[in-house]
Amino acid sequence: MTPDAALDQFAFLVGLRLMGTDARRRLRIALVRSPDFAGQPGFDVERAERLDALLDGRRPPETLQDRVDLARVARERTAAPFGPSFWTERRAELVAAGFEPEQAARLVDEVRGRVDPSSGGVVAQPEEETA
Repeated sequence: MTPDAALDQFAFLVGLRLMGTDARRRLRIALVRSPDFAGQPGFDVERAERLDALLDGRRPPETLQDRVDLARVARERTAAPFGPSFWTERRAELVAAGFEPEQAARLVDEVRGRVDPSSGGVVAQPEEETA
């Protein structure tokens, strides 16, 4: 992976975490419905749609798996979006893409300080536009 691609992936993964679990699930469903994804293995669309209906209250829990899914999603919704392993993995990916370890650590720490309240940094606020 090139350094530019690694930075793009880093930004994409941070953005996905900031979306929240429900928005990510809906994004996955929308993507697999795309004609470009048709016939691709690896994603059970029917299961995802059943889970979506369960979580939105369009159907009641009927099975033990439904109750397990509800408990798992409740945990995911209350969990912090970023854990220490997330940042460690991003640092390793940047180093593997050609960044110096110190530079990768600095980049990750800068982003972490802006988006992760548990890091002691300030959550990013929209920048004011200047005329």
